[in-house]
Amino acid sequence: MKRLTTQFAVLFAAITMSSVVHAQTFRTNIPADPAMVDPITYSELVAGDVMGNMYEGFTGIDGDGKVIPALAESWEAHDDNLGFTFHLRPGVKFHSGRPFTANDVKYTLEELLKPGNKGGLNARYLNNIVGADAMKSGEADSLEGVTVGDDLTVDIRFTQPEVLFPIYPIWFMDAGIVDELGADWAQKASAGTGPFKFVAWNRGQDVQLAAHADYWGEGPHVEAVDFIIVPSDDTAISMFEADELDAIYINNAAEGRRILRDPQFADKLIKVPAAQIRYLGMNQNLYEPFKDKRVREAICKAIDRDGMVSGLFGGAAFPLYGQITPGVAGYNPDLPAIPLDVDKAKALLAEAGYEGGANMPPVKVTTTAPNKDEATYFAATLKQVLGMPTEVEVVERASHIKAMNAGEVPFFAWGWSAGYPDALYFLSQVWYGPSVYNRSRWQNDEFDALIEKAQQTADNEARYALYKDAELILMEEWGTCPLTVRMQIAAVQDGVEGVSLTPFRFRPFNTVTMD
Repeated sequence: MKRLTTQFAVLFAAITMSSVVHAQTFRTNIPADPAMVDPITYSELVAGDVMGNMYEGFTGIDGDGKVIPALAESWEAHDDNLGFTFHLRPGVKFHSGRPFTANDVKYTLEELLKPGNKGGLNARYLNNIVGADAMKSGEADSLEGVTVGDDLTVDIRFTQPEVLFPIYPIWFMDAGIVDELGADWAQKASAGTGPFKFVAWNRGQDVQLAAHADYWGEGPHVEAVDFIIVPSDDTAISMFEADELDAIYINNAAEGRRILRDPQFADKLIKVPAAQIRYLGMNQNLYEPFKDKRVREAICKAIDRDGMVSGLFGGAAFPLYGQITPGVAGYNPDLPAIPLDVDKAKALLAEAGYEGGANMPPVKVTTTAPNKDEATYFAATLKQVLGMPTEVEVVERASHIKAMNAGEVPFFAWGWSAGYPDALYFLSQVWYGPSVYNRSRWQNDEFDALIEKAQQTADNEARYALYKDAELILMEEWGTCPLTVRMQIAAVQDGVEGVSLTPFRFRPFNTVTMD
């Protein structure tokens, strides 16, 4: 359906110097103002939802969540596995009209590392580039490990293998933007190559983008995107019902469950697993019974995942049987299900010397307020089914995360969201022995060796095979108890096509069409 917006028509006429009279505007919700709109300090999800339409990296993600070439057409790993040579896509233009070149790649990487620039999430992917430490300390003003060959060739060298570097979400920016518009350029324009460019940010109201007419890829097929700030999902649903939004993303689980039950939404919903695991952490260093594999297995088999999905989450989740989610490269769809098996769980606990929970010290399932219902379910289930003396402890989020990172929490239900579309993000950060985010402190030498080998294996299929072997070890040892995967829910109006929801939230809206 067409949206005729005089305000946007005026804006586009001024921006594009065209004869556009009316603008077809795609309207969607975000729950708050973005924390920033520049790719250097970028560090949070709402900003990512907006900026993902304006900025791009070497690679992107297609509608199925798979990695595809974007600003790099191809790349080769160095023979020593300590670098890549990237061949950039020709004919790409920034929103300014300037061409995208290898100099812009080098400039962006340097800006992310410069002291005082407050490099955000993307800066962490650069630590192993040769010369990164010198840049961060201010000892160098040029990144030694990045060499510009010609306009479309750039070589990047590392101090240790970085086989996933091509898929890291590093957004490249126009090296000429600061000279053109000054240090506050991000409040005036965007400096990306994406399908849409910045028009205006009306704080507390909306962020407006316009189509990038020189975009190298498909579309965009609409002339504008309006991210309307709607703090309440309930309000967003009402606006959608009033035809004031063309698509909505549901952030709140309760509202997600509500529209899943509402028949008027039945043919409007998009539902996909999020790239986010949920698991029970069992720290063997702090609770003696967890040292016995049979106890860990008993706990996992006492939990009814299907019941959790239908009851606790109102259908807005999927059962999880490993520690890699669907839609993330390396996911193994052949892992066996973990069925509810009360008799087996009781027998295992008895074999371990804790029949009916006897001789088990009291233990608390520690959680935060938003997850209290989930933790209460686990505590009640384990007490009722196994006789475990289990209670719930609700703590403040920041303190809880700090304590988990320090290995000070015996038993907890928690999650981990993937920052890029590869299973290494889960396996190497949550379960690799030396990782600071191995909050359960589970450790297995064979698992760690497979992860270390995977970190040096550039070939995708060979690396995925290593992930499969590592995940099997983790599950055979019951080092973790997988729980569920959150369901992402969006609703799209009739006549709106091409909205792509993946495990990594909405993809850029260049593919969207409207009747």
